[in-house]
Amino acid sequence: MPRPVTKELSRRRRERLAELFDALGAARGAKLTQRAFAASIGREQGTIAAILGGHRALGGDVMLAVVQAYGLPPDYFDSPTKPDPRPFARAVVGAVPDLVGGGRRAAPPKPAAPVVTAANVDGDPSLEEALDALRPDHAVTVALRAIQRAAGERATSEWLRLAVGAQSAHERGTMLEWYDRALATPRRADRPGVLRPVGSSPRARAADRT
Repeated sequence: MPRPVTKELSRRRRERLAELFDALGAARGAKLTQRAFAASIGREQGTIAAILGGHRALGGDVMLAVVQAYGLPPDYFDSPTKPDPRPFARAVVGAVPDLVGGGRRAAPPKPAAPVVTAANVDGDPSLEEALDALRPDHAVTVALRAIQRAAGERATSEWLRLAVGAQSAHERGTMLEWYDRALATPRRADRPGVLRPVGSSPRARAADRT
C-alpha cells in the first residue's frame, strides 16, 4: 500500500493554493470567486471549496491541473522553498477570460520570463530521452519532471517504465493516486534509480508473515 501524503505536505499544498488564489484576485483588481477558479482548471467549485477549507487534500490530479493552467513550475506545491505566486498571477490575468470577467479590465500582459525548472537547468538527460521517445500527455510530462526534481536522476529504462505507468493512470483518471504513490515510494538501495513498491522487499514480506 502507498504511504499517505504527510500532514505537513498536505498543509503546504493547501497554503500555496490559497496564496495563488489570493494573488490572482489581487492581480485582477476584484475578488476571485471559487467558481471562476474552478472553471479555469476544469474542476467543480465544491472541490476547490473543500480543499481551501481543509476538508479535502490537494491531490495530484487537481495539482497538475493548476500547474498546467497557470504555467507553474512542476514542483510549485511540493518544493521546500516557498514560491512567490504574484508573478504567475500577473502573467495570467487577461489571458483567462473566466478570471477577468466581472473585474477591472486588465492591461495586456507583458511576455513572461521563461520559467526556471529542473528540465532547463539541471534536468535528467535520461528523462528527456524517455519523454522524447514516448511523447506522453503534458500532464504526464509535468508529473515526471516534478518527480525528477524531488528524487533525482534515474536510468532511461526506469523513466520509460514510470512514463508508461503515469500515462496509463492519466487515461484511467487515477493520476492522483499514481503521483502520490510515486512521490512516497522509496528508491531501491541496491539498484540506484529504481523504485520499489512500499512493502515489497524480502524483509518487509518476512515481517508480514510473522
